[in-house]
This record gives sequence, C-alpha cells and structure tokens, in this order.
Amino acid sequence: MDAAAAGALFEYIATAAVCRPPGPLPRLFPAAFDPAEDAQIVSDGIARARAQLAARERHERAQRVLAQLDAAASAETGGALEPQTMGLITRTLRERPELVRDIPLDADHIRMYAKNCWSVLEAIIDIAEGPQEANRIIQCSVARPMSVVEHNCLAQLLINKAAAISAETLFVYLDAVEASCRQQPATGGAQVHNVRLAAKVFNSALDANAALAEAMSIELCSFCLSYTRVKDATDLYRRVLSAHSCPASPVPSST
Repeated sequence: MDAAAAGALFEYIATAAVCRPPGPLPRLFPAAFDPAEDAQIVSDGIARARAQLAARERHERAQRVLAQLDAAASAETGGALEPQTMGLITRTLRERPELVRDIPLDADHIRMYAKNCWSVLEAIIDIAEGPQEANRIIQCSVARPMSVVEHNCLAQLLINKAAAISAETLFVYLDAVEASCRQQPATGGAQVHNVRLAAKVFNSALDANAALAEAMSIELCSFCLSYTRVKDATDLYRRVLSAHSCPASPVPSST
C-alpha cells in the first residue's frame, strides 16, 4: 500500500473511531492487499485515532476543571463546590500537575479556594513548585479570624506537612488563632477547642523542627500564658520554656 493510500485509510479510520459521520470509503486502495502490512496499517490507524480522542477528552476535562475553579473563586457566582466536583478537580490536577500554571494563585483567589473547595486547595499545595510556594499559598489561605471548620482544615494540613512548614507560616497561623480566640467567649467551648488545636499544631511543628522553639519562643510563650486554664497550652509553654529561655512567669494550674 503506497503512502497516499495509507494516509487515506488512516483518515477514514480516524473519522470513524471518533464517531464522526464517515465519508465514502477511499478509492485509493489497491486491488491487491498485503495482509500483514495492511493489518498493521489498520492497527496503527486505530491506535492513533484512539490516542487523539483520549488527548481531546483530557483537554476538554482540563478546561472544565479550570472553568469550575474560576466559578468557585468568583465573587458573584462563587459557592462551595459539590464533593463530587471537588473530587473530579482534585484527581485531574494530580494527574496533570502542569494545569496549576493556568490557575490564578493570587491571595484573593487562594482565599476563595480555601472557602469553597478546600480539598482542591490541598491538591494545589501538594503539587506546588517547591516548599516556598507551598508556604506562600498556605499563608494566603489563612482566614483572620477563622471559623472552627476553617481552623480544623488548616490545622490538619499544618500537622500533615509539619516538616515543610516555615516559621513565617506558623506566625501567620498563630496570629489567626489569637484573632479567632479574642472573638470567642472565654468560657465557650470554641475558644478551648481552638487553643487545644493550636497546641497540637505547634507540638507537631516542634517535633519536626526543634529550632522553632527558639524562633517563636516569645510569641508562643505569650500565647500559652494567655490561656493557662487550658492544659494543652500550659504543657506547650513548659515545652517551649525547657527548649528556650522564655520570660519566666508563674503558670497557674490548668483544667
């Protein structure tokens, strides 16, 4: 089969394989076929057609993902994405990490992703180009103050990535925790929950990087001494104090 006949056959197979209306069978086929050669041509044509279809489907799915993320970050149309939609976006980003280059990652967009599709933001952080960019994204995602739900999500992320979290990110987090606690009743369960969760985050961070005790000693000691009625805070205070010289202050008994 010559090149012209092979090309015509491929076009016909490609058209049929992607479900387009086929045209008439090309008339360029020779009267005599070489079964082995021509069977390979047909097989190659089908494989190429399927590859083209798969590539087009991946491209279309990527465009849908970007459109859904754009809608989630819109001030006018933004809203929490359905779990199924978030799952699809997350899988697509993990399969095609290069798509992150087409996603707006300024502070405003990141905050909207954190609000409307947290699991997608986690995927973006996982495939960010290096720890510096990952820390920047995390810092931009922090609400001030945070709701209990937002704090739960952020704390779990910080604990999971304790080894890669910078002191700057933890300072941003601590500031948000303090802002949240100041808005909550001292006798309420939400404030106690936030303090305990923050202590868990900082204990994980210190486990991964003991040098943070010195870098954050003053701020952490001040925070812990503000909530001495919470045992987790007093325990964290003693840990930081033993690792670094904090201003000596009596620690009342905690509950």
